[in-house]
Amino acid sequence: MFFWRPKKSNRPIYGKIEVFSRHCYASKISKHKERFPGFSQEKCFQNLLDTIDFSKANLTCLLDAPLRAAHYLDAYSPTIRFERGSEALSFLFLLEYIASLSLHPDTLLYIVEDDYLHRPNWTSILLEAFTIPGVDYATLYDHKDKYFDPMYQKLASKIFATESCHWRTTPSTTHTFATRAGVLLEDLKIHRRYSSKRIISADHQKFLALKRRGRTLVSSLPGFSTHAEPKFASPCSFWCF
Repeated sequence: MFFWRPKKSNRPIYGKIEVFSRHCYASKISKHKERFPGFSQEKCFQNLLDTIDFSKANLTCLLDAPLRAAHYLDAYSPTIRFERGSEALSFLFLLEYIASLSLHPDTLLYIVEDDYLHRPNWTSILLEAFTIPGVDYATLYDHKDKYFDPMYQKLASKIFATESCHWRTTPSTTHTFATRAGVLLEDLKIHRRYSSKRIISADHQKFLALKRRGRTLVSSLPGFSTHAEPKFASPCSFWCF
C-alpha cells in the first residue's frame, strides 16, 4: 500500500455532473435487508436533494413503476417514468436512456440507487476522483465488507490523495457509481451482459470484468455515501435519518 498525490489531472469534466437517480415502486429484493431506523426511499431521495450542489450537477429521476401508481416522485421534475418490474431490466432501461442522450464523452455521470445516503459536499468530492490519472469509475461508498469479509483478507489497494480526501482502488461496487459518458458507452456491452436475462444485476462480477478489461475503480476514504444497511455502512461516519 502506498500514498501518491497526482501531479497532473485527467481530462477536465465537460459541463455539470449528470446525476441519474433510479427508483422503483416496490422492491422484492430489498425486503429482507436490515435498514437504519426511520428508513424510507423517500427520505433517501430527500437527503440527495439536500446534499447535491445544483451549481455543479443536474438531477434526473427514473421511476420503474406502474404508470398510474402514486409515488413521491410525482412532485419532482424531470422524472422519466417506465415499467420494467425488475432491478436488472430497470438498469438496462437506464443504460439505453443515457445512450440516447448523445452526451459529450467527458460528461461525468453519477448513477444512484434509491436506498443511499450522502454526506454534504459529495458533489465536489466526486469531481476530485476524476482528477486522478487513470481513474475510469468511482464510488463514494466505502464498502464495509472490504474490511471484514474473509474473501477480502488479502485485498491490496493503491491509495491516492486528492485535495479533500483519500481514495483507494477497489475491485467492485454496487450500481451506484460514477464514470464518464464516453467510458460507459465503450463498456456498454459489459454493462448489458451482467444485467441481461437476470432479475438482479450481477454488479460484483461486472466490475471484476471491467477490471480485467483494464478499468480502474476507486472509492473515497472516508465514504461520502452509504448503502442504507447498517452492517455494510461506510465506516467512520454516523449515518441516520
